[in-house]
Amino acid sequence: MIEITDCTINLNAVFDRLKKGNSGSIVIHYAFGRSTESGKKTSSIRFVLEGDAEGEMRELERSLRVKWPVEDVLLIRRIGKLAIGEVISVVAASAEHRESAFELCQEAVNCFKKMKSFKKK
Repeated sequence: MIEITDCTINLNAVFDRLKKGNSGSIVIHYAFGRSTESGKKTSSIRFVLEGDAEGEMRELERSLRVKWPVEDVLLIRRIGKLAIGEVISVVAASAEHRESAFELCQEAVNCFKKMKSFKKK
């Protein structure tokens, strides 16, 4: 599943959205807005879309599912102006074994940082 939203992410709902019938592990990573950006103090952060963000997210989800044996994947990205401490993104995976869920989440977080369609302003 993928989601691009300008709304606050309901952290409690993330767990409930994952399929977990055959899973023995769920890993969830939340990225938050920091109070410094490139060594400078900031009070907010803004993300804008440039290009096919939905297509880029769908391709990432597809490639992760091919590479890792997981039951489910949830990728969420925020857009718009976010206050410090707000959740910027979520990567969640349910899998039979923890290694797959952890490694998928690590790869997805690294890919989020390189996405061309999400620009930090």
